Amino acid sequence: MSGRLLLLVALLALIAALFEWRLLDREVTAPVTDAVRPGYYLKGIVMDEFGADGNPRLALQAATANEEPLSGAVTVREVIVDYQALEGQGWRLTSSEALVPRGAEAVEFAGDVRMSGRVGDQPGLGEMRTARLTLDTAGEHAETRDTVTLAFGRHLMHARGLQVDLKAGRLKLESEVHGLFTP
Repeated sequence: MSGRLLLLVALLALIAALFEWRLLDREVTAPVTDAVRPGYYLKGIVMDEFGADGNPRLALQAATANEEPLSGAVTVREVIVDYQALEGQGWRLTSSEALVPRGAEAVEFAGDVRMSGRVGDQPGLGEMRTARLTLDTAGEHAETRDTVTLAFGRHLMHARGLQVDLKAGRLKLESEVHGLFTP
């Protein structure tokens, strides 16, 4: 019986030692706070979005994309966006960079923003140049309050502010409109 008692005491001592070892040897952990989620950095981006009919709607190419971890906003550099608007009308938008806020459907383009494409049934390409442009991808609407230059063949117009309804193919110049139309 003393062997069993000795074995029981030894087992209790082992459990106590293990218990004490786990309590004393534990690392002190910092209190859990809102963790900063890691951002990401991508190179050579190619993304496509398809419409409800299964046809390509938007195609994006960019040199880099960098996410800001705290806000979730993504900065994209050297951007090219191909947009299929009305039947047979495609537009290409290029800019130095674009800012895409988390969960937003509007993209802020900045730096040598150019948008070119066919204007109605005109034979040549039309081009719009500005410093900044906001593109609402859900509403298919683009706008700026900055100075805008429009070129349609040999025709040239300058204005401040622009609104474009990409679905309807309508363009509205806001103010200070000046144009040169050569025959």
